[in-house]
Amino acid sequence: MNKSEAFANTVEQYFNYTRMPWGRLFYETAWEQIDRFMTGTGQTVLDIGCGFGISSNEYARRGNKVTGIDPTKSLIEIAKEQGTDVQFTCDTFENMADRLGTYDWIFCHNILEYTEDPKLFIEKIGGCQHTKGYLSLIAHNPAAKVMKKAIINKDPDSALVSMESSKEYSAIIQTDITTYSFEQLSEWLRESGYGTVVRFGIHNIYGYIADNDIKQDGDWHRRATKLELELGGRSPYREIAIFTHIIAMK
Repeated sequence: MNKSEAFANTVEQYFNYTRMPWGRLFYETAWEQIDRFMTGTGQTVLDIGCGFGISSNEYARRGNKVTGIDPTKSLIEIAKEQGTDVQFTCDTFENMADRLGTYDWIFCHNILEYTEDPKLFIEKIGGCQHTKGYLSLIAHNPAAKVMKKAIINKDPDSALVSMESSKEYSAIIQTDITTYSFEQLSEWLRESGYGTVVRFGIHNIYGYIADNDIKQDGDWHRRATKLELELGGRSPYREIAIFTHIIAMK
């Protein structure tokens, strides 16, 4: 089963995740961090692996010209239902990269983990980036898989073994993924022409809280979100976050 099939087979579970407090927090945090660099409207945005089009539609509503690409037809169909003026295409980025043109902003959120050649993938992203444009790259943090096994699963043996592996299992998509360190990602970005690289964290502590019931409490979630937004740009919290968010300028 390829990765696109894995997404197609877990559409309901994946969509439900995006509507949960922890899913909403993921997007709210990512957007807040992006917005520190995105000034004004009218930006051209390429959303690679746009999924349900949540970020694509959000930034289109703000007055930007957005193109969304995803190889999974069922996800693109849901993305189109939002009624915004986004150009959605069902295809792989690898197939389309050479004819997409260039963009002010490129989003690549939790996609690199599923690619066969991440270095080449980033090179192709660089080819679609305007000079002085920005890339928002989000990827699973390899440190998090160790932390989750030890803290949430209470399995120190598994955590110890996982320290030596780049492989992880996505329970949401129900498939294996590959994780990459911030240092490795930064190296590939620089080799692809990106200069300034800024690191943030998403779900810095939120993802280590196993009590999902309290996350349904609106007031608690609001206060937790405020904390997350503050921690996301600070060390050492961003280094242990579930997701690493890199904003890179070419």
